[in-house]
Amino acid sequence: MIQHGRDAVDVAGVAQLAGMPLSTWRRKRHTEFAATVAALPGSKRPLLYDVAQVHAWLAGNPLPQLETNPAPHPDDLLTDAEVAKVVGVSPGTVRDEAADGRMHPGEELAGRRFWRRAVAEERRDRPKAYRGRTPGAKNRQPRDRPTDERARQVAAELAAAERGARKRVTAAELAERYGVSVRTAERTMARALELAE
Repeated sequence: MIQHGRDAVDVAGVAQLAGMPLSTWRRKRHTEFAATVAALPGSKRPLLYDVAQVHAWLAGNPLPQLETNPAPHPDDLLTDAEVAKVVGVSPGTVRDEAADGRMHPGEELAGRRFWRRAVAEERRDRPKAYRGRTPGAKNRQPRDRPTDERARQVAAELAAAERGARKRVTAAELAERYGVSVRTAERTMARALELAE
């Protein structure tokens, strides 16, 4: 998280503030810098550093302390993982929704995407579009389907065949008549037998 009102930079930004190329910074000063100045909490690939602490370290001054448990502010910048915790979804869902336009696309900083806390809370408070089956639902029966008219016709034909009024009904015959596959015709016969019971 990047606290509101604070600026952050990655290693390339630190090198720029020091006035040297990145390769020179890494070779000559970064090890000493990283041992003294901690990366911001939650920053990964790239690691981000507080600009005020960077300036203090470069000037040889004591580092200003960051708040350890700051009060949440709507303008705090959160990573996808932090937004996911606020919303109650996975980080992948946050990235997918941002890419699909169902959520604010966020802001890019040092090649990483961040979202303001207000955006995360707005997403959390948005009503769900699909609630699915409620947790603890007792009714696990499949939904009732309307009876296929063909099943009623086949049931009548099966009854006629049983009485001897017509020849035996086959799935191949039904498939040809209704223009369906043999497997679909077999399912229709099964439903017709259920109707007959």
